[in-house]
Amino acid sequence: MNLKKIITKLTVFALAFALVVGVGIVSLGAMDETKTTVTASGEGLWIYPGLRKLDPEVFGTPDQPKMLEALPLAGRKVSEDGEKFTTTKQPGPFSDKVAPSEGELSLTIWDRTPFDSNNSEDKADLEATFEDPSGENTYRVVLKKLIPVGPHHQFFGGAATNVWMHGSTGIGEPFMPATFSYVTLWGLGDFYRNGEKLDERRLVHVMLTPKMRTEDNELGFGIADRDKLEIHFIMPPTKVSGGHPEEVPLPTKLVLPNGNEQPFVHFNFYGNIEVEGNKYLD
Repeated sequence: MNLKKIITKLTVFALAFALVVGVGIVSLGAMDETKTTVTASGEGLWIYPGLRKLDPEVFGTPDQPKMLEALPLAGRKVSEDGEKFTTTKQPGPFSDKVAPSEGELSLTIWDRTPFDSNNSEDKADLEATFEDPSGENTYRVVLKKLIPVGPHHQFFGGAATNVWMHGSTGIGEPFMPATFSYVTLWGLGDFYRNGEKLDERRLVHVMLTPKMRTEDNELGFGIADRDKLEIHFIMPPTKVSGGHPEEVPLPTKLVLPNGNEQPFVHFNFYGNIEVEGNKYLD
């Protein structure tokens, strides 16, 4: 075989090899596009039960009320002049009653299915530890499974990236300001306190968003700082049993000043937030 033929064959082989390797790299890259990793450690914020201010853009006015299914008129306080709604009548998990705390969170999601489906291919790993403000209780939550279909609105297959939520969007609680969520999930997790497993199949909701609380930790009606991040970790008083959600207080064992036990967890992570795999944050 002459030198020219050898060179030609080597060139063809090299091109074929490059093509195969290139396709492999593209395929791996496409797989990685579904994966987002979020970690946080250090500074956090514990949210106590409290009244929530009502955004007129979301809840309307006494003359033209909105979101009656989410909050009936009987659950709203009205200003003295009768022209606007002021706050909720009952305390809830979206208040301005907060206290500094600390915690750690590690989250990885694979957002492979864009809409609700029982055949969703979304996956997630989540573990979070955090303290209550007294430092007497350390909680640990481990995600066991995603919820692929939401009971009242889209869960985006269980996990989602880069979606608008809350406010008037119809996705999530309207008491939270409308926000862009870089990462979100809904799932079921095991709940531990001071090393002891207290419950399982508890509803867990997590969001990574721009910072919505002000420097005074007030939760307003919009995004407070688009250049900073905030992780919302919420476990409402909801447990899934027999495939159906039930209103069951979360056993936090944290006794409030009124003598009642706090029935939910709402914790914000701020310390050392790092994100990999989101096109808007990389």
